[in-house]
Amino acid sequence: MYTDFLKPVTKELQDFAKSCNSFCIGANVNFEKEVLVDPNEFKQKEKIALIGVQEFRSLNSEEQEDTDFNFLRTSLYELKKGNWTIPIYDFGDIIAFDHKFDSGEVFQKVLTSLLKDQFFVIILGGSPSLGFYQYRAYDSVIKNLHYFTVDEKMRFGNPLHQANDNNYLSKIIDSEPLNLLDFTHIGYQTYFVGQEELDLIEQLNFEALRLGQINQDLKEIEPYTREAHAGLINLSSIEAHCYESSKDLTPNGFNSREICGVAKYIGLSSVLSSIYISNYIERYKKVDHLLVSQLIWYLVDGRNHRPERKNFDDTQYFDKIFVPSDVQVFVFYRNIQTDQWWIEINESEEEEGNRIIPCSSQDYTKALEGEIPYKWWKYFKKFY
Repeated sequence: MYTDFLKPVTKELQDFAKSCNSFCIGANVNFEKEVLVDPNEFKQKEKIALIGVQEFRSLNSEEQEDTDFNFLRTSLYELKKGNWTIPIYDFGDIIAFDHKFDSGEVFQKVLTSLLKDQFFVIILGGSPSLGFYQYRAYDSVIKNLHYFTVDEKMRFGNPLHQANDNNYLSKIIDSEPLNLLDFTHIGYQTYFVGQEELDLIEQLNFEALRLGQINQDLKEIEPYTREAHAGLINLSSIEAHCYESSKDLTPNGFNSREICGVAKYIGLSSVLSSIYISNYIERYKKVDHLLVSQLIWYLVDGRNHRPERKNFDDTQYFDKIFVPSDVQVFVFYRNIQTDQWWIEINESEEEEGNRIIPCSSQDYTKALEGEIPYKWWKYFKKFY
C-alpha cells in the first residue's frame, strides 16, 4: 500500500487547511483516501494527488538537505479554488531513507501505485534525478511513453552511473526496458547546452525548444505537451530575480508569468498523468512559496478544463482542411472551440487507418506556402 511509505501532512497543517474559508483550496483538500464499498469505483474516479519527496542529495557528495514543504503547502491551501470538480488529495511526503537509491525505488513504487489508482499526480521534489524514477514508474502502466522536461540545461551525463542531477536524461534514454517513444525538452538556454547534445536530440528525432523561441509565443509549447504522459519542471529554469528557492540559480529563464503559462498548457494535456516539480529548496521566501503554489494552481486549473476528446469526424467540433502540395495532399483538423490543430499521417500499408498527431497553426501556414509541415516531417523521419 503506497500510504505505508508516505508521512501524512501534519495535524497542524490539516487544521490550518480546515480553518480556511470554503472558497480556498485548503478547505477542499482530502488528506485520506476515500473508503468506498467498491474499490473499483474509487479507481475509476478522476482525482488529483499531491505528494512530496523531501530528499535532496547529490551522487558525488554525502551532504544531504531534506527540504520542507510546509510553508509551500500553507501558501497553496490559502489560494482560492477555481471552477473545479476534480477532488484533490494531499497524501504528504515520502518517508526519507538513508540512501538515495532507496528513496528513488520507494518513490517509483509509490508513483506506480498512484497511477494504477487513476490519480493525476503532482510531485513536489528536490533532486531532479528522481525524474528517472518517475519515468521508470510507468514500466507497468504505459507502453511507448511521451515524456518532457522544462529545464535550462540538458542533463546528458554518463548513463553508467547511478541516476543523478546531471545524467538522468541519459538514463531515461539508455536504460532498459526502452519505453521512451517521444521526448521534448522545453526552455533550454543555448550557452548551457553543447552542440553534441542538440545533435543527439536531432538524431533521435526528439524535440528541443529554446527559451527565446518560446518567449516569442508561449502557446507554441502546447502541441508538444498535448499528448505527453509525464514530465518534469525544474524550478531552476525560472530566472533568479523571480525565484530564489532553488539549488541552481541563473540570471535568465522563464519569468513568473511565463512559468505559470507553461504550467497551464501542461495541465491541459489530454493524457498527462504525472508532473514532477523539482529543485525546490526551502529559503523561507514567501514570494517563492506563492509562485510555486500558483504554478500548481495552474496545473490543477488546466486539468479541470482540459478539452474533452472528440471524434475527428464530428463536424460539430472539427474543421477538416485539405492542403494540396507537390508531395501529397496534407489533411489538417482544427478544433473549432479550442483552435487546436492536428495533422493526418498516412500509415504504411501494413497499418490500418491513418494516425493523427498534434501540430500548430504554423504547420498549416507552412503547408499553404508550399512547404512540408514540420511536425509531419519529424514524424516521417522517426518512423519511415
